[in-house]
Amino acid sequence: MKKIVMWMLVLASVSVKADAQWFATGTAGIGYLDDAFQLVLKPGAGYEFNDRWAAGLGMGLGVFDGAAYGTVDPYVRFNCWNNGRFFVDAKAEGDVWFGHGNTLADIGIVPSVRIAINRNWAAFGDFGLFGVQHANDEWSPAFGITSARVKMGVMYHF
Repeated sequence: MKKIVMWMLVLASVSVKADAQWFATGTAGIGYLDDAFQLVLKPGAGYEFNDRWAAGLGMGLGVFDGAAYGTVDPYVRFNCWNNGRFFVDAKAEGDVWFGHGNTLADIGIVPSVRIAINRNWAAFGDFGLFGVQHANDEWSPAFGITSARVKMGVMYHF
């Protein structure tokens, strides 16, 4: 019985490893939130475990209402549908902004679309947030698409 379990684990790890791939991303977002201009540039890296699941981390700098801030954005991505070139994804994402004595955060599901340009390059867009956000020491619902929650980017698969 031990040998069967061991072989199953070996085969499972080989099948996952054969499909796994590292990737790098670059994201830009621009918009308005509460009548304040927002700009963010966020490079990142991630790992695709298989055709459906990936995880990554983006870290960047931004400007909000004239003040600079840093941002950290860990996420897990699930591919809901694809036809080999176009992809519709759902990201479970936690985004934290910090700077000038303030910390803001949101947690939720972010709808995303990707298009494969070639074997290594893809372009993507994130549109909105369906979750909660933390500001001014309280949590509140965050649902919908605003200009501040639209991000466009590129992805390179190694």
